[in-house]
Formats: sequence, C-alpha cells, structure tokens
Amino acid sequence: MWRYFIFAGLVSAAAANAEPLQQDNRHIRIWNQFAQNLLKLHRQRIRQQNVSKKTRSGGYAQMPDFYLEESFYIGDRLISKVQWEKQNPQQLHTIEVYLHDSQGRVVRDYAAAYLPVYHNAPTQTLITLHRYNKGLHAFRSFDASGYRIVERCTGRLNGREVNLLLDEDEIDAALGDPRGVMATQEYRQCFGDLPQKAGKYLNPQ
Repeated sequence: MWRYFIFAGLVSAAAANAEPLQQDNRHIRIWNQFAQNLLKLHRQRIRQQNVSKKTRSGGYAQMPDFYLEESFYIGDRLISKVQWEKQNPQQLHTIEVYLHDSQGRVVRDYAAAYLPVYHNAPTQTLITLHRYNKGLHAFRSFDASGYRIVERCTGRLNGREVNLLLDEDEIDAALGDPRGVMATQEYRQCFGDLPQKAGKYLNPQ
C-alpha cells in the first residue's frame, strides 16, 4: 500500500496547476485502455455475493471536495477502491483492484490514476505481482507499458530481517551487474519464480 501514498502525493502536488504533458498517442491509448479494462474487472468483481460498499468524500488542499470514493469489501477484505470526480460523476479519477489467494493474501493488484485537472491519460498505472515464501513477502510492479518500475521484499530469512527496495533505475543497474543484489540469496529467496515481465497481466485479470 505504501506505493499508493507516493502516487497520492504526486496527484496532490499537481492538483492546482498541472500543465499539459507532451503528446504520445500510443502511450495515451495504451494507458487509457488499461484504465478502462481495470474498471471492467472492478465491475465484474463487485457482482460477487456478500460485497459491501463504503463511501466517503475527499480531495486536495485547493480542491477539498474533489472526488467521491467507493471502497468495496468482502468481509474485511478490500477488493477494490474507485474515486469519481464529483463535478463529472462518470469521470474516473483513481482505481485500485486487489485479487487474493485462498489464504486471503493479495496475489495481484492494479491501479490507475488521473490528475485532477488533466484527464488526457492516467498519470500513473501499476500492475503488481506478489510472492510469499515462508516469512518473506515480495512484490514486483510494472506500469501499463510493461516497464518494471519497483521491487520490494520484507520479512525474515534465516533469523535475519530482510528489507529490499529497488526503484526502476536501481533495477536497471542491478540487471546489468552479475554480482549485484539480484545474485544474493536474499533476493533469490524473495523473488524466486515471480514473473520478470507483466505478460498477460497487462490486461487486468
């Protein structure tokens, strides 16, 4: 969940005076389609039985009542969260969807988010794949273009605390270093067989 606080900070900082970004039609098309596919997955999942909904209003420093947030649960398990612009109720602001295993652990989660005043394409997209190995929890995140953008692992291995965090620049550097962090026992135990590409999950499922 920590990565969404980063995203929220980016949105908040840009809320008051976002400037148009340089056009990249392919990027715009792919990221908007990802957001629409994610919204479709969300709507499929909330048709399940025993889904409850909580709503609240929220916003930013200069837009304190900007969105209506809907959070959907099965029991106490969050399965999705969607924010809609209040002045344009059909316009998506942010969306998160969580998929769980039989033990209730998140195995995949997705997110897409638009800036409050610039809705040409999402400003951030995330596809996050999780792996659990005894006392370790790792995840690897990609954006909707398939770029590997963050890796995180926490827990304990052989009685020692593990706390690994790599951003996209550090990932690129490590991929080119045969004796770097990716060659360590900690890294292998954390990430193991976790896919190195988003693959089929570029289409939220």
